[in-house]
Amino acid sequence: MLARTVFNQIFLFKPSQIPISALSLNYRSITTAARLKKQLKIPSTPRPHIERPAGSDELYKRLCVEVRGHDPAVLESYERFVRLVSTELDIQPVNIENPLFFTERWTLLRSKFAKKKYWREYEIRTYYKKFHFKHLTGSTADTFLEYVQRNLPEGIMMIVERIRLEPFRDNLVSPSSSSSSTTTSDNNSEQQENS
Repeated sequence: MLARTVFNQIFLFKPSQIPISALSLNYRSITTAARLKKQLKIPSTPRPHIERPAGSDELYKRLCVEVRGHDPAVLESYERFVRLVSTELDIQPVNIENPLFFTERWTLLRSKFAKKKYWREYEIRTYYKKFHFKHLTGSTADTFLEYVQRNLPEGIMMIVERIRLEPFRDNLVSPSSSSSSTTTSDNNSEQQENS
């Protein structure tokens, strides 16, 4: 614990920001990186904010909805419901997967006071379904997820994964434009040397 704290103190800050008193190994007061930042009054650097034009909607490249349950008939019924909702909202499911079920087995005594020869084997099966959708807007995805999550049957678990498209920051340049600018500068320097 102490070694990790010293590591945080030394490597998370610039050497000019750490006073000598903070580096002294005092076993009674272990300082974490967050406390040290507060003590030294170092401002936290916020993440760069990317402004969107007014009225624009979020864009999702992919939306994956995974449901898990112990009864395959309930999952089949829920799949029909998801297909119905997606056709009503004019969303085309790209792929619907049915992965193999997961089996968990326990071998236990029939009761805690029974003899060792009375064993029972218990089994739990977990069935899966995955719904994949592509190229959705934020409002459509929110509406779809609202319908699907509100009508989730009992005993069914849902995991939602969204991949949102974000614009590049201004300081990032695409590789094609940076390589073309270097080739033009190289050509210009060659022409100047020849003349």
